[in-house]
Amino acid sequence: MPWRAACGVWHHPLACAPDGGCMSRVARGLLCLAAGGLLLSCSSSTEWIGPLPAECQEFAQAESGPATHVEEDGLPVFNLFISESLPDEEGYFVARLVYRGRCQRLWVRLRGNTSHFFPKRSYTLDFPKDAPFDEPLLGGGFTGRRKVVLISPFNDNSYMRHRLAFTLWNRMSPGHIPVKTYSAVVYVNGSYVGLYTVADHLDKHLMAAQGLDGEGELFKASGDDANFSHLDVEGRPKRDLKQGFEKRAGRPESGSEAYDSIRAFTAFVIDSSPERFQVERHAWMTHEYEDWWIFSTLIVANDSVSKNAYHYRAPGPGGRWRYIPWDLDTSFGQNWDTRRNDPREHPHFTTRNHLFARMLEDPSIAASLRERYRVLLQGELRAEVVLGLIDEYAREVAAAARRDEVRWREDYLSFFRWKTRTDFTTFDEEVEYLRWWVQLRWGTLEQQLP
Repeated sequence: MPWRAACGVWHHPLACAPDGGCMSRVARGLLCLAAGGLLLSCSSSTEWIGPLPAECQEFAQAESGPATHVEEDGLPVFNLFISESLPDEEGYFVARLVYRGRCQRLWVRLRGNTSHFFPKRSYTLDFPKDAPFDEPLLGGGFTGRRKVVLISPFNDNSYMRHRLAFTLWNRMSPGHIPVKTYSAVVYVNGSYVGLYTVADHLDKHLMAAQGLDGEGELFKASGDDANFSHLDVEGRPKRDLKQGFEKRAGRPESGSEAYDSIRAFTAFVIDSSPERFQVERHAWMTHEYEDWWIFSTLIVANDSVSKNAYHYRAPGPGGRWRYIPWDLDTSFGQNWDTRRNDPREHPHFTTRNHLFARMLEDPSIAASLRERYRVLLQGELRAEVVLGLIDEYAREVAAAARRDEVRWREDYLSFFRWKTRTDFTTFDEEVEYLRWWVQLRWGTLEQQLP
């Protein structure tokens, strides 16, 4: 009997009661393996009940414990085994992962709005509490991660924009909430899929891992209406100041009251007098919001100046808002649809984010922003550092990138979002484009900053 007929759809979340019982919204807690319709254990063990893929069997039967590191083209390999129905379904599905010689149970879902249409898809991997993901050697150390993201670079044939952008954000200040990344090769159900960027998943577990309060509120700016203005992206008065934001963590979890804090923050940005904004802004938010403007204009992150941002606030009356960047394929000389950007342009993004406008309209705040900009361009983010990172990442992913390019080149060239372009590049040419863009952009900024 086919597994879907026997078991229905694999869905998450799966909750295990203290007595070992399982609860799930599908089939009253019974989840099935795609290979045979067998019940999945709900114990704390990471072992599987039922037949394993050949790769899992090999590692599970190894007498000496975990097998040696599994790598390809010098990068670690994610071997994912998922339901064939996954591309057409919403939510999380039970899956298995073989990584670094270890076979783990987990849940997987497809992710992304724009990338949902890519032939090469992105994934979120969700690991059990008692068996988190560990990669201590790469990305500055991924240890104890409950979720990680596999980002498809289908619209970035340099294969490094996300890594490069997050690395610069992390370098800007040791006080930033960092987002760690590294590169890896992915197989799905035994078939080669290609080169991916592995990244932290922004959630309450990551906040706790960074030493922050895991009970804090976390909002994602999922739309351009998250612009800290009383007007929406079309210039119409908003029905509710929470427009554009999604609550991702914190209490209350749902309902209108769940958004009271982000409404209050937005109202402060909109309604405070110039004097009050100058005096009280750091009681409301950290310097990360000033760095957000610098970061966005530095790499020209056109798609991340209102939406594609996270906002975190620790609970309690003294909690201040903190910013975390996200979704940075639009950066370093290209838009989300891969079209090129002129490095000599200097957008301020004030019409798209009223918080930026409030900071820049105050001469004292604007002066401190420019001074910090100059310090960063001459220090942690100087051109030589960025060019060195580009060269380092290019050497690291070159073999895997060229193989990925062979696999996806025709799909990339014919993709409907950008197939009319006439200036396509190869991986090697895109790396050179990145180097050229950074050199010209950094030089332009040094001249434009008074």
